[in-house]
Amino acid sequence: MLMLLRWRDVRAAAKDHTHFDSAQRGRVPTPPENDIRQFRQLPIETNPPEHASWKAIVLPFFRRPMTTAVIPEFQRVVRDHLQTVLMGGDIEVVRGFALPVQSAALAVLLDTDRSIAEVWQGWGLHALRRNGKTDPEKAARFLTFIDDMLDRGRSDPDMGIFAALHDADFEGRPLTRDEMRGICHLALSGGRDTVIHAITGTLAHLAAHPDDLARLRTEPSLIPIAVEELFRVLSPLAMIGRVCPQGHSVGSLGVAPDARAGLCWAAANRDPDIFENPEEVRIDRAPNPHVAFGAGTHTCLGAPMARLVLRTLLSEVVQNVAKLTVVAATPRTSPFGTPYLYESLTLRFARMEVP
Repeated sequence: MLMLLRWRDVRAAAKDHTHFDSAQRGRVPTPPENDIRQFRQLPIETNPPEHASWKAIVLPFFRRPMTTAVIPEFQRVVRDHLQTVLMGGDIEVVRGFALPVQSAALAVLLDTDRSIAEVWQGWGLHALRRNGKTDPEKAARFLTFIDDMLDRGRSDPDMGIFAALHDADFEGRPLTRDEMRGICHLALSGGRDTVIHAITGTLAHLAAHPDDLARLRTEPSLIPIAVEELFRVLSPLAMIGRVCPQGHSVGSLGVAPDARAGLCWAAANRDPDIFENPEEVRIDRAPNPHVAFGAGTHTCLGAPMARLVLRTLLSEVVQNVAKLTVVAATPRTSPFGTPYLYESLTLRFARMEVP
């Protein structure tokens, strides 16, 4: 598969739906999922103008992190989990903190039964994969769960998105069952491991760079800027696939007809033509035209929640944590050079002394 690595090439491909097609069932994710589902993930596996109609169906839920009345609930998710951590001191943050925070925040995002977050935690770091490969058993369990939630949503209006899809329409007609599945499939799996990695990587960076923690404590106005820089460096979604229906050339390299190309967000975010000293984390880097959330029509719908979670996390940490120390770590490697990737990471949280 041809990999696009430079920032300009990646952005151009993301906006070129003629040569880099998204409307391909199961061929957008990496690894591909066309062997485990018979429906498209919606709205990501569509092209404009169809994409706009599908996006409109889910947008009310994905805008909730920007809604004044709802923001405090997202913030409480992070605050309450952090306070629990501070009572114990040492914690394995991947599964013991990042995973439950992501699961609880997702339940708020989709405005569904909050207790379902406990079920989602049981899925592990990825809903569909095991050891980096798509797992048919997990995929089947995932689809069964989606169907169960849609069945509950048919009669329970408090099931949030699972209820709303029964009343939604696409260009004047009701949604089919597979279309409902496609929306839920993306909503439940799309930001799972990415948000977990972002939370873990943020805490790992603060443990490795106490000077950044100290600076954010004295300059809290830098927190939104620091969040964008952390997303640039961590690039939680390293790449995404596109299909070139008629084949295509990028510079001297070509993609065969019906072959896939990879849009590598992680590499684009380290393009030295765009970012000075790209390997360095600069919590005051501005401007910061990163593509951690993609580019163009398919810019990540979950970006508002991810940003809110990380901003809240940084704010709570600088107010409540004096120091973070690595107790034990089991790193995992990335072909894209992404830092702070861990299978397991145990941190010691030293609580701020109350004056």
